[in-house]
Amino acid sequence: MREAEENKNMGQHDAYGKSILGRAAGLGYKYDGESTTTSYGDSSAHIDGVVGSFIAVEIESRTGKQVRGAVLDLILHAFPKKLLILVPMYIGSHQVGECEFILKRFLSPNDFCVVLLSGTGDDPDEKGDIPKVQSALQALGWKIG
Repeated sequence: MREAEENKNMGQHDAYGKSILGRAAGLGYKYDGESTTTSYGDSSAHIDGVVGSFIAVEIESRTGKQVRGAVLDLILHAFPKKLLILVPMYIGSHQVGECEFILKRFLSPNDFCVVLLSGTGDDPDEKGDIPKVQSALQALGWKIG
């Protein structure tokens, strides 16, 4: 029973992150299709979305180990720019530095952004979070509008 409740809550936080991304990126955000696939040779993984034809996006609210898995999916995705959106449910501010440390090992600092949202699915902060994601998208070369 407790596991089912945790999964429901995870979905709520994931949905919040996707909503923020969609509102920040507008029509450029796509959450399905071939462009959201990361290849692992004979298998693949699906990321949470892409913006335009050059920014791969993962949204994560879970534990550090799961966040690091999301980072790997981003690194291996074919798009040159990467955006990691962290929802602060089970994630602390230290996770931002950890993710940036890993991403810097594989990418130029100009090719990725890590954003820690203020809100969650339980306690949204759309007024604060949408501009954060828009700023990160602009830093990666996305034209808002």
